[in-house]
Amino acid sequence: MACEAVVEALDVSLEGGLSRSEVERRRGIWGKNEMPQLRARSAWRIFLAQFKSLIIALLGGAIIVALLYDDRVEAGAILVVLIVNASIGFITERQAERALDALRRATRSVVRVRREGREAIVDAEDLVPGDIVLLGAGDRIPADLRIISTANLWAEESALTGESAPVAKGASPVADEAPLAERHSMLYLGTIIVAGQGMGVVTATGAHTELGRIGRLVGQTAKESTPLERRLADLGRRLVMFVLAIAFIIFIAGWARGHPLPIMAEVAISLAVAAIPEGLPAVTTLILALGMLRMARERAIVRRLPAVETLGSVTVICTDKTGTLTENRMTAHSFYLSSGQIVEISHAQAAPADRLLERALLVCLLCNNASWHVDESGELRATGDPTEVALLEATRARGLPVERLRGRYRKVHEVPFDASTMYMITVHRADDDHWLVALKGAPAVILDLCSSRYDRQLVAHMLTPQEKECFLEANREMADRALRVLGLAEKIVAGASALEELDLTGGYTFIGFVGMIDPPRAGVTEAITRARLAGIRIIMLTGDQLNTACAIARELGIGTEHGLRALHARELRDVGWDRLAEIATATDVFARVSPEDKLRIVMALKAAREIVAVTGDGVNDAPALKAADVGIAMGMRGTEAAKEAADIILTDDNFATLVKAIEGGRTIYANITKFVHSMFSHNLSEVLAIFSAILGGLPLPLLPLQILWVNMITDVLPAFALAVEPPDPETMQRQPRPPRATLLSRRLLWLIVWQGAMLAALIVGAYLWALIQYGPGAHARTIALLALVAVQLGHMFNCRSRVQSAFHRLGHNRMIILALIISLGLQLLAIHLSPLATVLDLTPLAAADYVAVGLCFTLPIVIVETTKFIARLKKDHHAS
Repeated sequence: MACEAVVEALDVSLEGGLSRSEVERRRGIWGKNEMPQLRARSAWRIFLAQFKSLIIALLGGAIIVALLYDDRVEAGAILVVLIVNASIGFITERQAERALDALRRATRSVVRVRREGREAIVDAEDLVPGDIVLLGAGDRIPADLRIISTANLWAEESALTGESAPVAKGASPVADEAPLAERHSMLYLGTIIVAGQGMGVVTATGAHTELGRIGRLVGQTAKESTPLERRLADLGRRLVMFVLAIAFIIFIAGWARGHPLPIMAEVAISLAVAAIPEGLPAVTTLILALGMLRMARERAIVRRLPAVETLGSVTVICTDKTGTLTENRMTAHSFYLSSGQIVEISHAQAAPADRLLERALLVCLLCNNASWHVDESGELRATGDPTEVALLEATRARGLPVERLRGRYRKVHEVPFDASTMYMITVHRADDDHWLVALKGAPAVILDLCSSRYDRQLVAHMLTPQEKECFLEANREMADRALRVLGLAEKIVAGASALEELDLTGGYTFIGFVGMIDPPRAGVTEAITRARLAGIRIIMLTGDQLNTACAIARELGIGTEHGLRALHARELRDVGWDRLAEIATATDVFARVSPEDKLRIVMALKAAREIVAVTGDGVNDAPALKAADVGIAMGMRGTEAAKEAADIILTDDNFATLVKAIEGGRTIYANITKFVHSMFSHNLSEVLAIFSAILGGLPLPLLPLQILWVNMITDVLPAFALAVEPPDPETMQRQPRPPRATLLSRRLLWLIVWQGAMLAALIVGAYLWALIQYGPGAHARTIALLALVAVQLGHMFNCRSRVQSAFHRLGHNRMIILALIISLGLQLLAIHLSPLATVLDLTPLAAADYVAVGLCFTLPIVIVETTKFIARLKKDHHAS
């Protein structure tokens, strides 16, 4: 719509603005200009979330059964386990929420408006549709506005569109179907004015703005469970079925043999307790918490514990370009001079020796309103429009005396940049007889205003049509390399006595082009290479133009050995989900994407069974961040909406930190499988040992409380020692594990079964020897308990690796030795500390008993080491 039609539709006077009564009336209709707040999780919600697990429910069931049989000690012990587990998770996740709170910067926003015929300063939340807003450089846009008038107005919209370069704004209407990044007649809530002045009329406030629409999209996006949560839930379901089956079989078998039902019920409960890995939730939570703290030291705040491990499952990273892969600041990259010479900008280079380059730099300096100032830390910084700041920094980097040249060429007139003309002119008085007119702007426009060109010696030649076409081709080549190109020209006028005598409409001499770029962040290229070696695909989702996105992607090494596959977002329109999934899994770059496009791409990748991480910093990234398996927001440049939607926040905004976190996640998962291997083979050995004793008509070798003592005290410590194993040097050289893989793979399940049976055989053997030596009673059960602890501690070394020796790189994990010493110490304490020995029904042992226990520690290592050695020999034989 034309400006006049907009003003008429909103029923407002440009000169007078709205009246106070009309403002109140409209506020009653539209409400305050504020966004519905995304609230942080409350403390009680975080605490309750720690109990959402089938394994936790299984332990809760064990408490109820224990209470039904009036076994309060056992019930209390399991309850302590649950509370400790919940407390660890609660404390770590609560710390993450507090860290996020520290990142927030709550500011009261005010705005200059025209109301009742005069200007006033009001709170931004008091704006209503129809308010006339006056804007200047540095102002944050307080609502969605239709521009009425401008003077060199530029807006930075990367938080909303993902496009790094500032956008020129004007009052002229644009087409209905124009994408957000090309609506030059609009200003949107959450963006910033970087240069110029303007006036606009409010068209939407609060939840009705473009930002509000994205907020609703975030609210409609469900946050799914993480891969680890799904795997633990699957493991819990298997455990429930296994425990119920064991209890039922034993109960029926005992009843069939004529044992009393109450006794068989107690035996069945004993076996159920033996089968349940009480330490699994606690150790899993503790390991994730340690990973979370380690990542915090690496400048990554984790808001949800399972997200630590989820990173290790990632198969695809969908990343924003601006501010994530690039620095989100314009930098002068190179000059293409009218002589055909190309000059790369380097901060290490001294003053220009080339006279034509010096002339190009002079125009960059003079046709420029950016300036230097000393900040609070005493450093010299440039301020102003980002493009002009980049040009000013380039002149300083090349050694030009900035202040002296500006003093010599005194500016007497300026024609500001305007979206309709696409150029800026400044007029300078060099001396009494000479004027210097500096011109910069869109390359094609600048060439049209030029009638001549300089050679390398600053001799002017007529600009031919063929030469103009060559220069335009050079401009296209620079644009294809993701450079934002400006044309530079000048006119030297002698003899004019007054400014009015100068003709500013033509007759300029072309100097060349300057290409600017939002440079890649340091370390990003290396991080992308590491991710690719780890089998992780990188997909760029950006609001930038296709050629800009492709150029940056190529420079960073995104793509495959078959090349870079890129797509404009308009090609996704009317594409069905199945086809979109095919496109998403085969494309490296998506350009000109909207928040809806990003969300659809992420959902399509998940539908294709990928584990998706999404990085971003803008409001436009929030829906995709929330929908991802793991959302990663930037802490420094990131908007509040992005941080609220994310699982992890990178406080240094560094993509390389993300790749380090993925390595940590993979290590955590590998260690989780190690302690699952350890715990389940240990618990299976307990079940089989008790089951065998019952079938063989032997007295019960272990009491329920003894089993709980082993599972919680001496079983947890070895599992924890395995969980802090250092990363394997080859971690980031392996392909990601299959997204739908379970914790209990067939290979791991087979290891657990045969090794659990082997451990059970050793336990039963020691118990039989004790029965022969001492007969049924506390002494024999004490030997059985110590034999159980010994085989588990020996097996702890076996679980360090399924291939390597138990002693491979043993010095890299001191926790193994510490766990061994503490576990043995706790068992000796349980035997010799009278109150504890009474509760557990234990008795001191003789020296010969300890020899038998020592064999139980050694034999598991010898047996498993032998099988590993044979497996390695077979592998070497097949390799040769």
